Amino acid sequence: MHSHGRFEQEAWTYDRETLDLYRELVLLHERLVPYTRAAAATAARCGLPIVRPLCLSDPGDPRGWSIADAYGYGSALWVAPVLEPGASERVVELPRGEWIDFWTDEPVAGGGEALAAAPIGRLPVWVRSGSIIVTYPAEHVAAGLGDTEEGERPLEATLWGEPRLGRASARLADGTRVCWRAGEWSVSADREVAFAERG
Repeated sequence: MHSHGRFEQEAWTYDRETLDLYRELVLLHERLVPYTRAAAATAARCGLPIVRPLCLSDPGDPRGWSIADAYGYGSALWVAPVLEPGASERVVELPRGEWIDFWTDEPVAGGGEALAAAPIGRLPVWVRSGSIIVTYPAEHVAAGLGDTEEGERPLEATLWGEPRLGRASARLADGTRVCWRAGEWSVSADREVAFAERG
C-alpha cells in the first residue's frame, strides 16, 4: 500500500482504471485494520509475526520450506500475491485444513494446490474455515474515520465457515473479545458490532 518512493507513483498520477482499483484496495486495507491490529497485539504478546511463512504456521508440513510466494497474514488469512506480469490466474499451495476463497466464498480443501483467479485488482486470498474476521464497515471507512476514538468505531464480525468445535473467537488489540458459539454471538465490551456469516 506504499504509493511513494524514488519515482513518480503517487495515486494522483494513476490513470482512471488504476485509481478506481487502488481505491477499492485501500478500502479493503483500511477495513482490515482491526484484524491487523489484533495480529500486531499477538506479535507483541508472544512474538508470532503478522506475516507468517508456512514453515512457522505448520512446521510439520514439509512444503513450508519451499513456498516463497505465499504467506499467512495473521492467524486466519492466506495470501498469494501475483508476481508474474500479465498473469490472470496462479497456482497456489494452500496450507493444510479447510479454506474459503475470500472473493467467491467457495470452500477449498487445503494441503495441496489450488488454481486461483487473479484478475487485475484481485489478490488471491483465503480465509481459514471457522475463523472470525473483525473489520470496520465499508461505509464507515469510506466516509472517513475522522476523530472517532478506536473503541467507539463500529465493527463487523464475520464468521467464515463452520468452526470445527462449534465455537470461535477473535481478540482485538484493545482486549475486546468477539465470540460465536452454537449460533450465538457475544461481545465482551459495549461496542457497536454487526454480525455476518460467510462460506
